[in-house]
Amino acid sequence: MLSRVHIAVFVMLITSVSHADAQSGRTQAAASSVSRRALPSNAELARLRADMIQKMRESRAALQKLLAVHEENSYRLALEYEKKGMLLSQGLISQSELRLAGEALEKAIRETEQVKRWIREDDVAITEASMRDELLRLPALGAGGFSESATLVRFNGTALWSLAAAPKIEQFFTQMFRRPLPISAFGQTATHDRLRFDHRNAMDVALHPDSREGQSLIAYLRQSGIPFIAFRGAVPGAATGAHIHIGQPSPRN
Repeated sequence: MLSRVHIAVFVMLITSVSHADAQSGRTQAAASSVSRRALPSNAELARLRADMIQKMRESRAALQKLLAVHEENSYRLALEYEKKGMLLSQGLISQSELRLAGEALEKAIRETEQVKRWIREDDVAITEASMRDELLRLPALGAGGFSESATLVRFNGTALWSLAAAPKIEQFFTQMFRRPLPISAFGQTATHDRLRFDHRNAMDVALHPDSREGQSLIAYLRQSGIPFIAFRGAVPGAATGAHIHIGQPSPRN
């Protein structure tokens, strides 16, 4: 089993030091109140967020190197499987040897796809964290409001949305494009915990909003009144991290 090398680097330490009250004569209730954690300042939150984004980028770079290793291994095993198939046809090896080679290839392909999923998750998380301040500066949308910019597409749908409605969206997409909806995050994830984003009633779909599939999904969501935010990417003109966040914006915890 692969060990996810980038889990540890996402940890964001936002803690404060409890202090004892030096004054005498305080009641028990007042004494307990001074042990509450102090909220970090906006400047500290910005610094911690920037530090976390940098660590996530470093993690992504490490995953990219890991992906290259797995892709090379998959290619080697594919050649080996093809070679063993020829040897089997010549009666030089047994069927079990070919089967074992096939199982090794399938395992390598699964591991490669897992690393690709981790990279997509990192891209989405980096994009949301990087564009958080921009999103918060935008004016609120009224009920049914729609807004589009170079980096974001927003729709404040009025339908009663919950993750229970996700299967309908998946069914629409599968029927339209004959492949599963590429969900990169469903509900709250460990990454959202570290970002301190409330993602409990939202899901992220790894589609560029300007792609044919992305445009079809956006049209379906608007027709159904389902709120969403579509990210074109943290960097204008770059598709990295582009995705569609279905549900209301994830407020900061």
